[in-house]
Amino acid sequence: MFPILQESPLFRGLDEQTITDLLSRSAYTTETYAENAPIARRDTAYSGLMIILRGSVRGEVTDAVGRRRVIDNIPAPQLIAPAFLFGGYNRLPIDVTANENGTEIMTLHRGALFEMMQENTVVLSNFIDIISNRANYFSRKIYALSVLMLTEKVAALLLSSVSASEGETVPLRFEKMADELDITRNALEQTLGELAKRGTIELAENAIVIRNRRALEAMVAPQ
Repeated sequence: MFPILQESPLFRGLDEQTITDLLSRSAYTTETYAENAPIARRDTAYSGLMIILRGSVRGEVTDAVGRRRVIDNIPAPQLIAPAFLFGGYNRLPIDVTANENGTEIMTLHRGALFEMMQENTVVLSNFIDIISNRANYFSRKIYALSVLMLTEKVAALLLSSVSASEGETVPLRFEKMADELDITRNALEQTLGELAKRGTIELAENAIVIRNRRALEAMVAPQ
């Protein structure tokens, strides 16, 4: 029926005939999308598992200043947000957009998937593995993104505190800076340490010395 599903993590270990038999007893739909077409919006109800049959999609969020950020690019035959299909909050955490023309999505109804997992323990085991792996992946991804956004906030504060010439200094007042940014002192210290490792700033005893103003400006420039 859909040979590519043999490569999908949901059906890993099953032959094509077994997959065909399972789908013949399941409720699902397929739909094709053009490049950059919206597939699903953040916070919409997620009642059926989306599986990419052809092409790829991207998951996006909008940050605090309105910029679109790509959280993940997902190729066929991967699943879209499987961890949000069950549980008390069945809503997508991201916007989902097609990357290319002809992107094809299968939507497998939640009830049908549940019955499929009851019928076939391989599907059940695969789904559990998928959720565990994706949870670990997105935990790392979200952490990296939050650190990046914090770095941008610190860069903006430093730029607002110095003139246009490099070598200018900012008084190193952890408590005051952390309060202005509404972050913890520990988070501020870690971010300043990261900027210092990059050579963007230098941490002196009582001051922060700007060493690469252009690098700071690039962090806060619209993308």
